Amino acid sequence: MKRFVAFTAAVLSLVAAALASAQTYPTKPVHLIVAAAAGGSTDILGRLISARLGERLGQPFVVENRGGGGGSVAADFVSKQPADGYTLMMTNDQLVVQAATATASPSSKFNYDAIKDFTPIGILGRGPVVLGVHPSVPAKTVKELVALVKSQPKKWAFSSCGNGTVLHLAGELLNLAAGIDMAHVAYRGCTPAMLDAVSGQVPIFFTVLNNAVQFEKSGKVRVLGVASLTRLASMPNLPTIAESGFPGYDAYPWFGVVGPAGMPRDIVALLSSELAAAVGAPEMNKRLRGMFMEPATATPEAFAELMRSDLARWSRVVRDAKIRVD
Repeated sequence: MKRFVAFTAAVLSLVAAALASAQTYPTKPVHLIVAAAAGGSTDILGRLISARLGERLGQPFVVENRGGGGGSVAADFVSKQPADGYTLMMTNDQLVVQAATATASPSSKFNYDAIKDFTPIGILGRGPVVLGVHPSVPAKTVKELVALVKSQPKKWAFSSCGNGTVLHLAGELLNLAAGIDMAHVAYRGCTPAMLDAVSGQVPIFFTVLNNAVQFEKSGKVRVLGVASLTRLASMPNLPTIAESGFPGYDAYPWFGVVGPAGMPRDIVALLSSELAAAVGAPEMNKRLRGMFMEPATATPEAFAELMRSDLARWSRVVRDAKIRVD
């Protein structure tokens, strides 16, 4: 009985301490590590949410860019920080995509586990991926493009912004779903990939919507479908690849905030609530849509499940498509 009383007292003490931490958090500046260089979508979102959280919670949220390694430099750093809520990371789905492609890259050695070493807090938005073609390609729909590629095997290739990215895997996922064999042409960045798509050098491409919109509007490319399960609110007339004959096709990147594994649940709940409120605020909503992103939220539990399901899906694609990243 004495042991039970002592154990109960210890548990109650921990609960009380946790509640106190949430009531006082934060008491000092919070560091938000951005897993990207300055200027991109991940960085912009990090700065927007840092300003919002700082205003709401009464302490500065200091942005620190740690680009490199496709986000692995930042992830490695954050995974080793104290789980006290004072070091967070603004990241995207590349965190789990890299984990999925690690087996396809003998040189990839990460000192962290993309699932076990992080605490999911919440997401801010989704960055739509689109499939498009140069106007010279005689296909007006995803179905027509698949039929064309099947009729001329080994002729067609698709471009992406880089090897081992979600854009690369989106193309391989279509290869598997449609039973086709488009070769992959990897570029070091989205700008050169889109320039060659516009010139017709590699006339089929997967890219994020933001990269394609201006060229779509000017008639320099034709966007055939979006790689999400449902149509975009911003482009309701653009069909999904899933509804074009490939049910379940899903390559829809997310942008979110995580922390080191083992963060106190009350602090996670507080931050998650603040992230959701920020996404729902009219000014943030407008900024996200202005970046051709779809505002989105998720509870920590839903975010954790999203990360696990993404890792499982992309790991299957890497295995089934026999992808090599090096």
